[in-house]
Amino acid sequence: MKNLIKTYNVADKINSIKNLLINECLSQRINLDESYALNFKVNSKFTNYLYDIFYNICVTDLNKFTLKDNNFKLWCYLSDKDFNKGRWHNHIETSTINSVLYLKTQNKGIRFRHKNKKIHMLPKENDLLIFPSFLEHFPDVSKNKPRITLNLELRCNETAESIFNV
Repeated sequence: MKNLIKTYNVADKINSIKNLLINECLSQRINLDESYALNFKVNSKFTNYLYDIFYNICVTDLNKFTLKDNNFKLWCYLSDKDFNKGRWHNHIETSTINSVLYLKTQNKGIRFRHKNKKIHMLPKENDLLIFPSFLEHFPDVSKNKPRITLNLELRCNETAESIFNV
């Protein structure tokens, strides 16, 4: 299963905007009710820039694919002392290629499962994990300081299985 999850450190590409991204996430969550406080859409001036990074890595390292659309959305997963519940989920309904960008990890990772196999990964800050939409995952929550990740998705005409050689 580890071959389905690709890790890239993108510090050199995001260091100049990282604090601005974190501030966007923190400020936009404040206005949300409890049911959406863990996972919410972020209106960021850096959405297209982040998608360029994500897309260029995918084109270089995955099998050939074509985009179904370019309706790019940026989602934030933010856990802390106030909001700290997680659950197993996948992104089959919304994407083909999924990614998670780790802005603040608090030494918390993510669990993956597929076909009765499970693994736990502990990404570093500035890591971008790329994986197929069908891969179930469960983010570790932080119950103290904020753990902040961004989710980016690509919808493709090809299947996740063909793009990731499954």
